[in-house]
Amino acid sequence: MSAPLIPVSVVTGFLGAGKTTLLNRLLREPELADALVIVNEWGEIGLDHLLIERIEGDVILLSSGCLCCSLRGDLVDALRDLTARRDAGRIPPFDRIIIETTGLADPAPVLHALAADVELAARYRIAGVLTLVDAVNGVATLQNIGESIRQVAIADRLAIAKSDLLDAADRPARLEALIQRLRAVNPAAAIVDVAAGEFRAVDLVALDSYPGVGQVATRAPAGHSPSIGAYALRLSEPVRAAAFASFLDLLRAMLGPRLLRIKGLVALAEHPAEPLVIHGVQHIFHPPRRLKAWPDDDRATRIVLVVDGLNRAAIDRLWAALSGAPGVDGPDLAALADNPLVARHGGLLA
Repeated sequence: MSAPLIPVSVVTGFLGAGKTTLLNRLLREPELADALVIVNEWGEIGLDHLLIERIEGDVILLSSGCLCCSLRGDLVDALRDLTARRDAGRIPPFDRIIIETTGLADPAPVLHALAADVELAARYRIAGVLTLVDAVNGVATLQNIGESIRQVAIADRLAIAKSDLLDAADRPARLEALIQRLRAVNPAAAIVDVAAGEFRAVDLVALDSYPGVGQVATRAPAGHSPSIGAYALRLSEPVRAAAFASFLDLLRAMLGPRLLRIKGLVALAEHPAEPLVIHGVQHIFHPPRRLKAWPDDDRATRIVLVVDGLNRAAIDRLWAALSGAPGVDGPDLAALADNPLVARHGGLLA
């Protein structure tokens, strides 16, 4: 029996959003005692007060038990190197990786690297994206900086930082304005207030249980920047694995690299009690995995798409075909089920 895949959590957010401050606090908690943190080498790691021992090269041991290393060059090469050192016993066996991106980074390539590399996909799985947003400057940043929109759009959880720095008199109004802006970009992600103590290490770990779509009860309206949109889909009845596999193939063919991310829980007719968790980044899909049970009382299929250049009508037609709803000039359920591309995913989904 193969070893369980190691979860990889991504912490992102624009410059000054408070990523390192949050990690400083989370890494003191026992849930992350065996985690490995990867930070960018030119970023301010801010963890010097926790360092007690240098293990090997750029890998250091924190007093909390966590490992930390600086990212030098390509992420794929760094992860392969760390995996080799872990397997050889040269560094302690970490059970989770947390990647802190730079403030100017688009997190999609990080997720893409994990999904596209065969060697890494056999050892690691995406376990959630946490995006921090500065309460003081967040609205202006989202209005002016494209990278910040992508960071918010791709998140499983949105964490508002520095709300305590807002003037008490206008704090409620400013927080509400920011929350509405965040919901317009990403209607599926839950929003928490870090300064109010609403996010802890156990919450970061909990992002791994399913991909942040539990609260999507109906198709949410697609909010968007000039090009990026988030779109939530729902289907009450279970679907056959073959039909859903074809839906993914057709969606990937239609959107290609414009599909920044897809995530969801799927009710398969073949395994209705064991929801399928799916993750995809651009045209690359992580191998799906089945949970032992549903995480809540809702047994519906729930899918969230983040698309650059959202074509809502085309997605609607494809989704209608999966649900069996009649449509004009669109594929029907039989066409999906009989798609010869199904062989690519059918075995995995079933």
